[in-house]
Amino acid sequence: MLELPIIRRGRSIGFSNGGWKYDRYPELESLDAGKAITVAELKGPGVIRQIHSTRHNPAELFARGVVLEIRFDEAPTPAVLCPLADFFGDGCNGKGMDFTSLFIECAPWSYNCYIPMPFEKSARVMLRNDTHENTANYTFVEWERLSQWRPDLGYFHAAFERKCFQLTPESDVEFLHLKGAGHILGRQFSVITDEPIFREFQFVMEGNNEVDIDGAERALDYLGSEDSFTFSWGFRGTFTGLRAGMPLAHVGPVNLLSVHRFHDHAPIRFDRELRWHINWRHEEHMIHRPEWREAVARDGCWVDYATVHYWYQDNPGGYDHKALSRVEDRAKEMLRRSVKA
Repeated sequence: MLELPIIRRGRSIGFSNGGWKYDRYPELESLDAGKAITVAELKGPGVIRQIHSTRHNPAELFARGVVLEIRFDEAPTPAVLCPLADFFGDGCNGKGMDFTSLFIECAPWSYNCYIPMPFEKSARVMLRNDTHENTANYTFVEWERLSQWRPDLGYFHAAFERKCFQLTPESDVEFLHLKGAGHILGRQFSVITDEPIFREFQFVMEGNNEVDIDGAERALDYLGSEDSFTFSWGFRGTFTGLRAGMPLAHVGPVNLLSVHRFHDHAPIRFDRELRWHINWRHEEHMIHRPEWREAVARDGCWVDYATVHYWYQDNPGGYDHKALSRVEDRAKEMLRRSVKA
């Protein structure tokens, strides 16, 4: 925090508006149906300090129908490619409660991100409306010019992925695989299931989060998914903290969970490769329970995971993003439902 009182001579702050053409800047592009707009086109070296964007109504259409894309140094692939709500931790297609943290925030009717995003040559922040309806949007980017580029600075990345699978006692599912050098900053999960025996996310929470780094298996091994997000004895209720939060924990015929955690206090570093997977095979008091295998046999036990991982990497376009599905599929509560007996 000793950086804050330092007096720096010369103007170093930068600012860019986007989306809102109904005020001083009528030339700004509006976020119309099927259209992408450029919110900020920046010349480096610099660092993005904040991104603010409005939330949109109806959420079930726009939460995942609007996409955030960020490119650095004219890389051929984006560093950030995420549905807007998921990037800001508004889980399960915009159903999470308001919260604040050190890095992402769901404020009343707005989203804020405070993750520093350095770039050497250029940065381009874009929003894309994949829906069939126009929407009013106001987004701004606050950034700072750097006097020179430091080669030890990493490029921020964020990637969205959604997968639906049948969770069995033999499941071991990969959620992130990176190659290069960098470190994990955090992750956000939205998890949905309508399986009756998974009520309150029993069985789901028991997976061990295993992180393989540079050829070393289980360099980190969190013994339970809830513990990997800093909670215990399951996902029991909503909470917001500086580094971890649970803005949605709904129990019902369909169970909904949104949870996030950041590792800025101890970044998970890798020099060549990192693989993060969840392994359900070793929870001895769960895998032998007959009701789990009986539910699997009737084609139940389906779970839907929508994830965002946040990390820094040495390459400005160092990740091959999974293609986003159609808006109609992104908005679905669950991609597949469990078959009831």
